Amino acid sequence: MLPENRAFLIRGEDGREYGPVELDELREWVQENRAGLGTDVCLDQPGATWQSWQTYPELVALLAEIQGTGALTGPTGRVIAPAIRRILACALDLILCSFLSSPILSVVMTLSLPDWQAQFWQIVLQPQTPMSPQFVHYIMLSNIIFYVILVLYMTGFQAAHGQTPAKAIMRLRVVDQDGQKPGFTRAFLRALVFSASFYFYGIPLFYAFFNPQRRALHDFAAGTYVVEK
Repeated sequence: MLPENRAFLIRGEDGREYGPVELDELREWVQENRAGLGTDVCLDQPGATWQSWQTYPELVALLAEIQGTGALTGPTGRVIAPAIRRILACALDLILCSFLSSPILSVVMTLSLPDWQAQFWQIVLQPQTPMSPQFVHYIMLSNIIFYVILVLYMTGFQAAHGQTPAKAIMRLRVVDQDGQKPGFTRAFLRALVFSASFYFYGIPLFYAFFNPQRRALHDFAAGTYVVEK
């Protein structure tokens, strides 16, 4: 007979302590590859010492249950990245791409629409002023240029290093099912679907909040995961 539901403290790969957590919450952590065999655990009670996961029968049974149902997915031995750090990395990547695309957009703007500054400030100061067809065409062209740069930026960095500069700052990495950095094809497909998500108001990105592996639509399309470095 297994012991009654007890709370545990968990020592993460970063050396920090998390918890206390009971089995229901710990089940989610196992499904997200945040805990499992090799994890140090400690009972949430005075005088308890750190032990291996296998020391506690309820934790062994929990892991066996999840493995038996096939709910444990994702790259083995990797910790799924928290959603908030993914959001911060995404925002920073978009800012970096904006800086990269600004010189190109400025040149295109100047060549195609010399008086763009006057039109821009007129629209800002007088919102009711209709935009000229040339300005509308420029906006469409600038969007295309920005997303092309975004796709190349994400594809290049993720295929070469498994992470963009923003993900490196946030200590995140993109990996495949085997825990390796994605190849060029996976990285390109991931970047393409990610960029296309913004044409749907970013809604596909929010799917990461509704599955244990925190995978957005572009992760499913490319067979990738975002994990802690």
